[in-house]
Amino acid sequence: MLHMRIYLTLIACLIAGSVASQEILTGLEYNPAVQAKALEVRQNIDLKSGADTIPITLPFFDDFRAATVFPSTERWIDRFAFVNNSYPLYPINTGVATMDAINDTGRMYPTAVPGPEAFIADYLTSRYIRLDSLFSPVPRKLTPADSVWMSFWYQPQGRGKAPQTGDSLVLQFLIEPAHDSIAPDTVITIPDLWETIWSTRGMPLDTFYLNNHSYFKQVMIPVTDAEKFFKPTFRFRFYNYVSLAGEGEPSWQGNCDQWNIDEVRLDCDRTWHDTIRPELTFIESVPSLLQQYTAMPYTQYCDNPTNEIKDTLDMLMANRDVVVHTASYKYTLTGQGGAFNKTYDGGLEDLNSFFTSNYVDYIPFAHPPVQYLLPISSSDTASFLVTHMLTATDGSGLGDTIQAWQHFYNYYAYDDGSPEAGYGLTPTGSLLAYRFTINKADTLRGVQIYFNRTLTNANDQNFYLRVWNDNNGKPGTIIADSLCYVQFSDSLNQPVSYYLSPAVKVSGTFYVGMEQTTDDNLNIGFDRNDNHQKQILYNVGGDWYSSVYSGSLMIRPLIGKRIPLGIPGTGQPSEVIRIYPNPVTGGSFHVTIPGTVINPGEYTAIITDLSGRIICTTDAGASGIISSEGLSSGMYLLSLKGKNGVFAGHCPFVVTH
Repeated sequence: MLHMRIYLTLIACLIAGSVASQEILTGLEYNPAVQAKALEVRQNIDLKSGADTIPITLPFFDDFRAATVFPSTERWIDRFAFVNNSYPLYPINTGVATMDAINDTGRMYPTAVPGPEAFIADYLTSRYIRLDSLFSPVPRKLTPADSVWMSFWYQPQGRGKAPQTGDSLVLQFLIEPAHDSIAPDTVITIPDLWETIWSTRGMPLDTFYLNNHSYFKQVMIPVTDAEKFFKPTFRFRFYNYVSLAGEGEPSWQGNCDQWNIDEVRLDCDRTWHDTIRPELTFIESVPSLLQQYTAMPYTQYCDNPTNEIKDTLDMLMANRDVVVHTASYKYTLTGQGGAFNKTYDGGLEDLNSFFTSNYVDYIPFAHPPVQYLLPISSSDTASFLVTHMLTATDGSGLGDTIQAWQHFYNYYAYDDGSPEAGYGLTPTGSLLAYRFTINKADTLRGVQIYFNRTLTNANDQNFYLRVWNDNNGKPGTIIADSLCYVQFSDSLNQPVSYYLSPAVKVSGTFYVGMEQTTDDNLNIGFDRNDNHQKQILYNVGGDWYSSVYSGSLMIRPLIGKRIPLGIPGTGQPSEVIRIYPNPVTGGSFHVTIPGTVINPGEYTAIITDLSGRIICTTDAGASGIISSEGLSSGMYLLSLKGKNGVFAGHCPFVVTH
């Protein structure tokens, strides 16, 4: 019944998407998680090289459970696949390797151009594996008689975009590594020689489910050719073919053709029936403790804690074994510093096999109550570590643990902080509104928006940031309106803050959103794991409609006390600094140095974006002329900082090109 309900939901979304041409969901053209990890890898010389070719021995196994972004260098030699728990729908356990059209720098492949022709995108390549010998319990030769099998699970699309029928996922075995052949007059380099072992054509997830009655399918492959494969340099690889639709509007083109791979296993003494790997496992990530939101200001929570905290949690877990296992389930809530520490104990239960009884439905495990209110305080922020533990008590040694922080900062959020798609509207003049409801009157200081970068920067546009009050469940009167530019953050999944001047008072229900000034898709980050589509409204012809897409926008209102804009220290009021021209349109601008500054040359000018990220620093100089080269269009903050660490003042300014 669960699978049928999910299937019908998928069908409804597809039908709805086909009739709502003004509201479109696209794939990401940049993967911020991969981009951030790629930079970390380049900067961390202690990480193992992806070119490591030292052979490993059987057994080979990877379920991509560790949140590493890139595949582990202990088993893989490349970094093109994306290790995550965002894209799969009902995975085997937490974590898969996703193959798509984005490379190991977090950007779409240079060959990703519109058109129907498919191109090879990601590779997932194992290290050399010793298929010539076994080394435990005693060394001996390995032969086909040892019954070597490879298995893996795969899923097309997941929460991404479906691979087309002309696309495919391919598995190859290495026959001969690359080597040099010495000829009488030259040296010829012979490339790797591979043999295609298995492949499958692309299809939507709903079709895949109808064909297989499962969201993941396992593939079992025997390794039998001793001459080709039973060598010390055995290796296998997956790769995927991708094709981009030939859309005429570049702002709508994005990542696509996702394949999710899980539990890759290569070992001897296996048979066709060796399809089960026993485990007690969580399936999805840690859910929010909050009833409506994934994050909210702590002062707002403390004003109505009983209605903000969920009554129960929804935990998806499974006994992926053929036998019953007795297990315990607990979760703990721990405040920073350890002053708050609570434990829920779900007791013991005999867990039936997933293959006969589906997911665990024992209520104290699957739907545990939230028995504890988080402490009431006057603090602006708070964070609590939530840890879920599933442990076999029958001596089998099986179990699983997942953790996440429940944050209370100065913003409201429906999303989990990780985009799987991009959301946009068309045409010019389209309106987007996002509904929020607060417990007590407060001050709206600004709005955070995460924009996905696009392949051709086609969404580098301006828009009107809007705030509305409520009119019977729909946006009413405009209470804030300002022209803004699409901006991007270089930090991992970090939105850009657009501050309101002046800030506005809000109470009850209000809406934040925008009006488009072009037909282009602004490509707002869209989280497909947390569904709050009823809070997303759009207007393309005079009437407001709820979104047809399941998920959450990465738009967050900033609520509460005055925001320090990320600038430390103290100083004179910002009025003591003047910048002209403002907006800045040329290659430099002039700063009027405060009269309180005796030696301007001893001060450093610090330019930050409005999220507090430092863009550049330079000497203020006696002339007060500062270069604006390298600053993209947008709003910035200039601060003067003395050698003693004291700030002489701050001043916001705008750059337009």
